Amino acid sequence: MDNQVEKNKAICKVFFDELFNNANLDAIDQFVDSGVKVHKTFPWQREGAKAFYDTIEVFKLGFNDLKIRFDDVLGDGDKVVAKFTVSGTHKETFLNIPATGKKVEYEEVNIVRFRDEKIIEHWVVADTYSLMQTLTGGEVHQLI
Repeated sequence: MDNQVEKNKAICKVFFDELFNNANLDAIDQFVDSGVKVHKTFPWQREGAKAFYDTIEVFKLGFNDLKIRFDDVLGDGDKVVAKFTVSGTHKETFLNIPATGKKVEYEEVNIVRFRDEKIIEHWVVADTYSLMQTLTGGEVHQLI
């Protein structure tokens, strides 16, 4: 396998581990290019690397024990796909939903594109439907 693909996979794992499991925001400056193109999940996210700060801030406020567990990390060319399971306890307001104390678990697939060992593009698909069902007992709120 291509040595650069393996390096990119390793960088991807360290980045998401530091960001989610350790709440280390310095990982954004370390691993993300300043001109990164983020395909935003939420309308309230800012452009570029600031979108990562916005996401972590909202999720870590609502779930201060938020953690990820890698299920799979695949690489091809300049892209890496990381599938992980997110878990945490809803201890504070999250997206206008008051704390429920419920434990949540849902899956995410993140795709990152690299240039010169920096993330230059990011996509995410998250099972926010099951997350919201867990928090609201079946009623699904709009994520704004």
